[in-house]
Amino acid sequence: MSVAALRADKREEWQLSAVGWVKYRANFADAAVPSARRMVELVRPRAGDRVVDLACGVGVPVAQLAEAVGPTGFVLGLDISADMVAGARAWADAHGLTTVDFREVPSEYELGVPAGSFDAATCRAGLQYMVEPGRAVAALHEALRPGGRLVAMTVGSPQRCTSLRLLEDVVARHIDMPTLIPDPDPDVPGTVSLSEPAELEALYTAAGFVEVMTEVADHPIVGAGSAEEYWDVCEQAAGPFILLLRSIGPDLRAAIRADAIAELRSAFPDGPVVMTGETLITTGVRAG
Repeated sequence: MSVAALRADKREEWQLSAVGWVKYRANFADAAVPSARRMVELVRPRAGDRVVDLACGVGVPVAQLAEAVGPTGFVLGLDISADMVAGARAWADAHGLTTVDFREVPSEYELGVPAGSFDAATCRAGLQYMVEPGRAVAALHEALRPGGRLVAMTVGSPQRCTSLRLLEDVVARHIDMPTLIPDPDPDVPGTVSLSEPAELEALYTAAGFVEVMTEVADHPIVGAGSAEEYWDVCEQAAGPFILLLRSIGPDLRAAIRADAIAELRSAFPDGPVVMTGETLITTGVRAG
């Protein structure tokens, strides 16, 4: 498959996911607070800074960045999904965030911003899904002023991501199919395609960043008040899973749902479901 075709597929997946991400924004955003806060700490924004966030989704950590740069700063969120951008903008407008903006971009490296126009950059859980993540990191390097910092987060070891493994295990009991979460492959964009610190750091170094380092930690990824709500999030916000469910009949979908809810109730008998995963948070500085 060509790069252009692969990118088009990824855009379609995120467009499919956007309705669920907007609907269940709190499930993702509230769970993401610890990792988003840590990203803000590492990128070190100051009052009045300009920050660009690539793969902004529904606006995490844009809200945290806006708080950090204050009323004289500015945060720009970029995403390839028009519906994600619309959802992020609507949420920001509803919450009175006047120092943020969101724009759709044609690709991960065509940012449409002047060179050297930002003080800091972030990318939360986005690089691993990009067809050409190296070009994205290089584009962010170009967008930064000398001394500007980039902080990107990706998912680490698939064995340590409970939400992914539970999803795969349940589906595998009902459908004979290739694994939903394959072993990490840096050449194939996906949830765990950039799960090794050395791979991320190599992208940074190739783009010209210095002082590159990675922090590895477990963080919450998604939460829900009940097993049923968690499975609703999965069914409506995971692009590849949405496509899979569309390809099977209603009886099989119902069986998978019932199995998943039983599994979740067993794992979280006290009610709330909080899925965690290993995360890699990589920092680099534009020299100069």
